[in-house]
Amino acid sequence: MKLKRLGMYLTILAGTAAVLWGAQEVARSHPAPIRWHTVVVREPPQEPILPIPLPARSAALQRALAWDPSPSRLAAFAVGPKGELWVFDLRTGNSVARFHFSSGVASAAWVSDRLILLLTGGGQLETYDVWNHVLRSIASLHPPAGMVCRAVAWSGYTNDLYVIYASPWGNEVYYFDTNEHMYAESLGDLSIRQAYDGSTDLTLYVVDAHHRLWADRDGLLRPLASQVALIRGAGNTIYCAELNARGEAVAVRAFDGRAWTTLCRLPSPVPASSLVIDHAGHTYIVSRRFIEDASGRVARAPQGAFFFASQSADAVVAVRGSAYGVVMD
Repeated sequence: MKLKRLGMYLTILAGTAAVLWGAQEVARSHPAPIRWHTVVVREPPQEPILPIPLPARSAALQRALAWDPSPSRLAAFAVGPKGELWVFDLRTGNSVARFHFSSGVASAAWVSDRLILLLTGGGQLETYDVWNHVLRSIASLHPPAGMVCRAVAWSGYTNDLYVIYASPWGNEVYYFDTNEHMYAESLGDLSIRQAYDGSTDLTLYVVDAHHRLWADRDGLLRPLASQVALIRGAGNTIYCAELNARGEAVAVRAFDGRAWTTLCRLPSPVPASSLVIDHAGHTYIVSRRFIEDASGRVARAPQGAFFFASQSADAVVAVRGSAYGVVMD
């Protein structure tokens, strides 16, 4: 009896296995239909191309490491990779002057609207009168070994001039008064990287290698802020980038000698060196291919061109080969 039951059980198992095998074979020969779904992929639209003409021509900007327009916007200079300096008509690109010091140009800056350049290089401070083509020596500078020229700050109101050399361990400041008398001094042991002299408030602002902002007035050096980079100055106001822990700019703030004002928060962290502030106080983020405003609106450079911000962070040109056009001045 037990053997009979066992035989029936084995027969049932065999039948079940046959049915399952048959079902698998049928499934293999008749696979389930594929259900297709349509997925719409939407790529973000490309940024609009900035419609800027490139009417002027100057080979200087194509190779320049830095450039800056004069305050009157009549002329501009460009500093080349070997320390050579070109001066040209900003609107046309026509050459006004070109020269080269044996040791190269360390720094160049415009003196107000008089189309005079302040030049440093090879331990010399000189001025260049653009229209009259006169190069004039002001002083020989002898900073301590290991110091390099970091900043030139000048006040159009007092004619005070500061030429600042610095190293990781300190600074040497050459101060010239209205009568061109020179005085050598130091601002503590700060490793100065940037400077701006207020137009009429007799205050020299400096930023050190640790991103600290200081004000020097009447011989009193006092701290104003930390984690900032100087973008530019205008009148008695300085514009600074607020930095995050990685040293990137996250906001732009202005200090008028009395109080701070936050002008904008940036859409995303960017290098402080990419910030430009126009004469209306609007902030722009400038890279070689794009210009972005503080609200996040972006425009591309014309085909084959690149954007080039000025040394004073208040002007931008678009350059394509030897052609260029003024985007912002």
